[in-house]
Amino acid sequence: MDGLQHIPAGQTIPSSVHGVSVSIPDIASVVGFESHDDRTLRRIRRGYPRFRVHPYARRVAGMTRDHLDATGALADLGYRCASVEMTRSAQSAARAAAYAGLPPAAVVGAYGVSGVAIPGGRDGGGHVREFVQRTGCHLSSREAEDVLLREGVIVSRQPERTRPDDPERRIADVLASAYGVGDPHFVSLHNSGMNAVYAAISTLAELQARRGRRLWLQLGWIFFDTAKLFERGIVEADHRLLPDPFDVDRLAQVVAAHAGEIAGIVAEVPSNPLLQTPDLPALREIADRAGCAVVIDATIGTPYNVDVLEYADVACESLTKYATGSADVLMGAAVVNPASPFAQPLDDGLRRRGDRPYHRDAARVAERVAGYESRMAQVNANAMVLAEFFHKQPAVRRVHWAYEPRSEANFRKVERHPEAPGGLLMLDLDVPVESVYDHLAVAKGPSFGAEFTMAAPQVFVAHFDLLSDPGGRAVLGAHGLHRDMLRVSVGTEDIDRITATFEEAFHHAR
Repeated sequence: MDGLQHIPAGQTIPSSVHGVSVSIPDIASVVGFESHDDRTLRRIRRGYPRFRVHPYARRVAGMTRDHLDATGALADLGYRCASVEMTRSAQSAARAAAYAGLPPAAVVGAYGVSGVAIPGGRDGGGHVREFVQRTGCHLSSREAEDVLLREGVIVSRQPERTRPDDPERRIADVLASAYGVGDPHFVSLHNSGMNAVYAAISTLAELQARRGRRLWLQLGWIFFDTAKLFERGIVEADHRLLPDPFDVDRLAQVVAAHAGEIAGIVAEVPSNPLLQTPDLPALREIADRAGCAVVIDATIGTPYNVDVLEYADVACESLTKYATGSADVLMGAAVVNPASPFAQPLDDGLRRRGDRPYHRDAARVAERVAGYESRMAQVNANAMVLAEFFHKQPAVRRVHWAYEPRSEANFRKVERHPEAPGGLLMLDLDVPVESVYDHLAVAKGPSFGAEFTMAAPQVFVAHFDLLSDPGGRAVLGAHGLHRDMLRVSVGTEDIDRITATFEEAFHHAR
């Protein structure tokens, strides 16, 4: 699709039933959406599928609940089943039920899919939904589509181009080459990017706990769902945030002070949302001395721009983003470093703790991943021009990106070739964000990494709970975040059209 246009509120982005984003075109709508305002939600019924249950999955959940009720299968639960939360697999349903304190009988199934029977009048449903969201083990929209088709609820599938012939092997071959591991056996595919992250961290946490190592270090302010794995007890381990990802000396001090306790270090290259890159060679050296693992999320950097696996035991990536580029499928990957001392247990644990993707999702990604490398080359070229354009705008106080002064030296240590910053830019605006965002004629909604340009008021979208509270705003400020920030995901459109579109929005701001 062409992202350089105004898209009506509530329309999926792209306009496919499987589109992972939705148009939220002005700040008033963003506030209404994030605050669950009824009038807003009547206009904007969709969301990113990990955070808002896909309509197809919701229909399958209702059918499952009705079927189980009609057959008497819910009689032995010991509570009234109010609804069913669908999952990708029975094993994930079992983990979600256990996390919520529900009995094994809460794991239910019908129509060939699994879920958790949610009790009415208790908070178990919230805990189940949180587990599913944070671990990315939701029911695929394509699998739900197939259930509805088999049951005669819908009459056809969404037309799309796919490569159904051994799609997982096709994807693994591309990623093995991109990450430089050669053998695709070291690539495991997962239901989503978060599912890959969860599988990697939970596998290593379990292994390290047996050795008396329970403390995980989070390097800098990273994607909130990764941090929530620890904060919400989904991964049973201790957790400590080191706020400054550039402070290698502080990292070394903390590791030395907790000798023998450190299980692992989690980092992103670059980080979400401020696009900061830590010193990976120094990080690896510290981790080796400590005997701990390193997990790196390379989604924003991509394996075509940064070479991170040398410094990680496992690298994770959301294939929903740049690898696919079409923003119409959720999927993830974990790539194991063959030289890691944790390689063998990771190989086993990733497949045991994660969920394999649904075959139709894999077929869609296999079709799109063939263009991954060339797509990134165009995104990089556009990002270089757009960053220079933003630096010249009076309304832009600062541009956060891979080549920002504090990050540039560290990023260049791992970049595969010059002028390859990736496609994300975070603008620190000197004007209210709505004065730009509301007039910007691009795709506006959650997610990034599409082949079309997108924008989002990232602090509103990711940290609305903090933004609406004075104490929370202080927390955000301590990490360099505030309300008037705009995240730009650079697409592959003609760069002159992209700059002209942003110039028009800045004109309104002036």
